[in-house]
Amino acid sequence: MKKLNLNTLCRVGVLVALTIVLERFCSISTPILRIGFAFVPIALCGIMYGPVWAGAAGGIADILGTFLSPYGIYPPITLTAILTGVSFGIFLHRKNAKFFPNTVLCTLVNTVGLSLFLQSYWLSLLQHMPYLALVSARLVQCAVLIVLYLIILPLLQKLAEKLKNLK
Repeated sequence: MKKLNLNTLCRVGVLVALTIVLERFCSISTPILRIGFAFVPIALCGIMYGPVWAGAAGGIADILGTFLSPYGIYPPITLTAILTGVSFGIFLHRKNAKFFPNTVLCTLVNTVGLSLFLQSYWLSLLQHMPYLALVSARLVQCAVLIVLYLIILPLLQKLAEKLKNLK
């Protein structure tokens, strides 16, 4: 097993804190949708440190963030946050980061698969709303996030390369 690197742990902690701030205080939020840039620190974590760290960061940010908002802890939504971080790590970490198809696949998995379909399912169970009504209401969020991901993820990959050279 790899030894725990304190430098990595501190950087991931900063990314978790940044995620919480962006998600809870700097995004457009309603009970059924959220549009913002909270994915940026988790994506950067996935690019730099891989799926395990990014998944952990996503889950921890969701759990800690619930203490700052009235929504409360709902484990399936935390699972989706973990899966989001894992997918960033799988598609964008190391050699995969150079390939544009991986960026597109990562975008589709996160925005359509995890956010639109899976998160809508959890919200339909939590709020006792019809699933298809939630999916249709969240289509605008999905479209906006696809555009944001496709613009921001390549920029994050370049930023991660520069940060790697600072180590």
